[in-house]
Amino acid sequence: MKTDHDGRRRGGQEAGLQALVTDRRQFVKASALGALAFLLQTPLSAADKAQKFRIGMAATTWLSASPSITSYWNATEGISRLNIGATEADNSKAQFEVNYANRVGEFRQRSSTLGVKLEGVYQALYLHDAHQLPEMRAKIHAVASFLKAAGAEYIALGWDLPDTGGKPYRRTAEDVTRTVRAMDELGRISWEEHGIYAAFHAERDVPKEMILQILDQTNAKYIRFCADVGHLTAAGLDAVATVKRYASRLAVSHWKDFDPKLPPPSYLGSGVTGDFVELGKGIVDFRGLADLYREIGFDGWVQLELDQTREPSIAASAAKMKAFVTDQLKLQMYALRH
Repeated sequence: MKTDHDGRRRGGQEAGLQALVTDRRQFVKASALGALAFLLQTPLSAADKAQKFRIGMAATTWLSASPSITSYWNATEGISRLNIGATEADNSKAQFEVNYANRVGEFRQRSSTLGVKLEGVYQALYLHDAHQLPEMRAKIHAVASFLKAAGAEYIALGWDLPDTGGKPYRRTAEDVTRTVRAMDELGRISWEEHGIYAAFHAERDVPKEMILQILDQTNAKYIRFCADVGHLTAAGLDAVATVKRYASRLAVSHWKDFDPKLPPPSYLGSGVTGDFVELGKGIVDFRGLADLYREIGFDGWVQLELDQTREPSIAASAAKMKAFVTDQLKLQMYALRH
């Protein structure tokens, strides 16, 4: 027969065990809540954020070597072999709206067969020349109309210069004023009438103060920013800092590298140095740019680009640039769309 003492002892043990289980559960719950609170309070680093921007390969190298619509299709075939599904082309050399006037369906079909989609064009115009504004309006109407029908998104708008007999043209303050006015007008036409956005693409021969002035003075509703990080660097700007400053207007970016030790292109004249090279061979901070683009949630286009190759072939340069992006930067290219 059990005594009252034995019953009290057994009851005490059970109560102690229950208290231990309760304490354990509270500890686990508190630990989980504490860990969750820590995670919520600790922001993700830029490198941990998802890549929203899409990366294609520009057809520039092929078109620079031989400016023609045939070279564009040679470029898309080479880009397709690299399993890249998006490109951009210099329309000053490809002339899509002329070569495919009233034949956009044929253009789309051939692009679809290759799996490489044209997402935008670079278009250089004499933006400072007010006398050419009617011609430039007509050009933008035609180009934007073609791009809309082809399913593309943008025009990277460049400031071209007249031939001055081999002597560099010196831009003036009046040129900048006229350029800003023309860009706003052309951007309005492209966006409001065709749904294609225009973005200012700065060249290295534009003084860096003028580059910033144009970005500050153009209408952000109609003129966005095409950050060619090679040209920005060659112009003397910090590419990462400049993109960060105008991040709200960033629509597309050209990624090419710059080596300040190389001899410059002849059209720049004397007193300058440096030329463009494959990604990873120059001084552009692509890791910093990749982190920044993830940090700001950029979801537009990045086009890998090179003006001319020093490799045995254009395909070799293109393959090396893709490898730098995928193997070194750990980014994803935009794949073929078959």
